[in-house]
Amino acid sequence: MIDEVILICIFVFITGACIGSFLNVVALRALSKESIVFPASKCPECQEPIKWYDNIPIFSYLFTFRGKCRNCGCKVSLQYPIVETITAILFLAVFLAYGVSINTLLILILLCISIVITITDFKKEYVFDAHSWALIIFAIITSLYNVGWQNYMVPALGLIAGAIIMEVIARLAYYLVKKDVKTDEEQKEETTAETSGNENDNKEVKTEENNEDNDEEDFDINEYVRKNKRAFGEGDTYLAAAAGALLGWKYIFIAVAMAIILQALFILPQFIKNLYDKEEYRLLFSLSTFFIVAIVYWGITNTVKVPFYVLVVFVLILVFCALDTIIRLKKTVNTQGFVAIPFGPALLFSTFLTFFFGKYIISFVIKHVFLLLG
Repeated sequence: MIDEVILICIFVFITGACIGSFLNVVALRALSKESIVFPASKCPECQEPIKWYDNIPIFSYLFTFRGKCRNCGCKVSLQYPIVETITAILFLAVFLAYGVSINTLLILILLCISIVITITDFKKEYVFDAHSWALIIFAIITSLYNVGWQNYMVPALGLIAGAIIMEVIARLAYYLVKKDVKTDEEQKEETTAETSGNENDNKEVKTEENNEDNDEEDFDINEYVRKNKRAFGEGDTYLAAAAGALLGWKYIFIAVAMAIILQALFILPQFIKNLYDKEEYRLLFSLSTFFIVAIVYWGITNTVKVPFYVLVVFVLILVFCALDTIIRLKKTVNTQGFVAIPFGPALLFSTFLTFFFGKYIISFVIKHVFLLLG
């Protein structure tokens, strides 16, 4: 006889998978501006409605249509079973941690909203205001439920701190590596002076082509950066505000720092490859030296007692490499422009890591980072 707890866990897992399937629909139809109710699920290529037996979460992708549309044979994105599986695992993990409780319900709602935001941010580098505000509202409710309704200043101060931190980072990052707008304007003036009357026709053709491409490219990241004088969108500020409301002002600093580290680790391999392909050897050298020296510094200080003057030398090298990297990166941005990279998923992931394991993370940081200066 199957144990009752196992049956409940199976039920929670299946429920999570079904909700994960729905979250796919919510995210993708938000991007396509369609209703999440009608029409029924359909193939994105041939628009053929999907049969019920081909719409069973995880199972259908693996065993019934095996990742291909029955009608046109096009491949179905791995996003569907991945999101369904992750959602199912998260549902089961939260249930095992908190059991049947209001806290479980609130955390699952936050996770569901975060998954939708992650999908839209990954696919189009876009965070919808409706999703952000829903996350903020439920983050405040969850925080108040955990700290007590009388401690309303905890989520309030956290929300403000999260928004301010992200705004400061956005503005500071812009001014550190901003693209030289004057250079662009001068180039445009020079180009305009050299053009002939025939280019007016070309401009009309290009305008028509750009209008046709609007569906594929929602916005020009470099134009957005120039107009708003910030390195990334306001959506990340809303997400940081939600993170602060959930965690409180003390933990939001840890979450944002972890998000930056996670983001750096995620994009670093491709970034280094791009630098090598474009022969940016000086920037590549400074960046590599910074990480190598930082790792050596961390390893040495955690194994043996190092004289103070040696630590000073390490710090000076790190500062020099960091400044040189910023200067070289600024030059690279001036010539190549900004690249849209979603930061929301890293921020959301670090927020939940901090929510569940914040005390352990702080203990680790105090032991392995702060004490290095002592």
